[in-house]
Formats: sequence, structure tokens, C-alpha cells
Amino acid sequence: MKRPLIASCLCAAAMTAFLAGAALAQDASKTVMAACTKCHNAQRVCTALGKKDQAAWDATVTRMMGKGAQVSEKDKPAVVAYLAGLKPGSKPVCE
Repeated sequence: MKRPLIASCLCAAAMTAFLAGAALAQDASKTVMAACTKCHNAQRVCTALGKKDQAAWDATVTRMMGKGAQVSEKDKPAVVAYLAGLKPGSKPVCE
């Protein structure tokens, strides 16, 4: 009797974590498209996808924030992780 309850709880927790991650990725995508395309076309970001790792994207985002990119310190880790996780040609950046 307890096993189905435990399995249901684990499934609900996994689904919540998945949905939270999807929401963060969607927010990061919106932030990237709004902040980066204010000064650059999206193709400039697109050409760097798959070439930069997490540390390189962190340095880039930090540098761009210093030049006025509208990315908050709170949102920065999600934006960096989002960019580092995109494969070359990924949408919406490479549309």
C-alpha cells in the first residue's frame, strides 16, 4: 500500500522539477533574446553556440552586462547555463 504512494510522490516531485527547469529555460531564452538583440543581431550569438563552454559564456555575459546588457545578477546563472547548453543552430537564437 505504501509503495504506490511513494511512487506517486516521487513522480510528482520529478514532474515539478522538470516543469521548473522548463520554465527557467524559457525565461532565460526570453532574457537572451531581449538583452542580446538590443545591440547585436541574433546571428552573432548563434555563431558562438557550441564553441563556448560555461566559463566562456560566463565571461561573455559578465562583459556584456558591464556594457549595459539588461541581465540581472539573479538571472545571470540561468542565462549562462542556457547559452552553454544550446547546440549550434538552436532556435530561437539561430532563426
